[in-house]
Amino acid sequence: MTPPADAAQELFRFLAAKPGATLQEARESLRLDPETLGAATALLVENGLIRSGPEAAPTLTSPEAGLARFLEREEESLLRRIEELHTERSVLGALSENLMLLQSASGGGIRATLLEGESEVVAALESAAARARREILSMHPGTPLPVDMLADSMERNQQVLERGVVMRSIHLDAMLRIPYGRAHLRSLQEAGAEVRVASVLPLRLIVVDGTLGYASTAPRDGRFAALEFKGPEVVHILLQIFEHCWVHGGVVPPSAESAGPRTEQVPACAEPELGERERALVRMLAQGLKDEAIARYLGVSSRTLRRLMAEVMENLEAESRFQAGVRAMARGWLDQP
Repeated sequence: MTPPADAAQELFRFLAAKPGATLQEARESLRLDPETLGAATALLVENGLIRSGPEAAPTLTSPEAGLARFLEREEESLLRRIEELHTERSVLGALSENLMLLQSASGGGIRATLLEGESEVVAALESAAARARREILSMHPGTPLPVDMLADSMERNQQVLERGVVMRSIHLDAMLRIPYGRAHLRSLQEAGAEVRVASVLPLRLIVVDGTLGYASTAPRDGRFAALEFKGPEVVHILLQIFEHCWVHGGVVPPSAESAGPRTEQVPACAEPELGERERALVRMLAQGLKDEAIARYLGVSSRTLRRLMAEVMENLEAESRFQAGVRAMARGWLDQP
């Protein structure tokens, strides 16, 4: 039996060469059985290449009309497929999120897996990023990665951000002293990530959706190694470490020129000595945190917090929090470790 597609081609050529010919004539000339002829005719009609009515002789359409109809059908098919893919992604996303929650809760406690070698660690991180649905938090100590590795990570980050996942990352301020490092941080911000820098970071850390955590550990036989944590208890600890470093981190300057002269000069003799608590308070004021959150991070009462704020603002001769932030930045208080 001739395949319908081949029979359709033969039928179209026959009808084009003999206008007015009937399907019966085509069947006899091409030696097609009735079933194959019917399938070939239906295929040509479906693709808009012929019009077949009650009359015995089908009518050929113009090639342009046939091509337009074909493209229209392909577009309709692609749109249906895109809708199906959106539905599948939604379903798979919900299943993946539930699976991560179940995995973290199963076993009745903390589970840690040692990942050895760069390829194993990278594969685990890529898998976790692909499953992320809400938030990815990360800290990046150590020397800045080479430019090609940063480019690869940027591509993965963009894919995650395009899915609507919130991303916050903390990098060493050494990144700002390297042109491609500054460009990487700018790219992250432009893509929608929140970025901060710090002079010191305790460890390399990644937390996904609050249920899965990764932390760097001592190399094993000279190979890079990391621990994968599943379980609400330990992941909560990792979250607290990240939030502490986030609060004490600094914002990325708007441009390289920001490292130049300050817009407001204050004599060195007028600068009061700041303790660790006051420096943390200044940073949190500049970041716009609410009083309740600031008091919780500092471990003080609301009354003590109001007193500390009054002292800091008096030292800065500021009448508002915004003005205090501007003057603190001008004095370099926000840059102090």
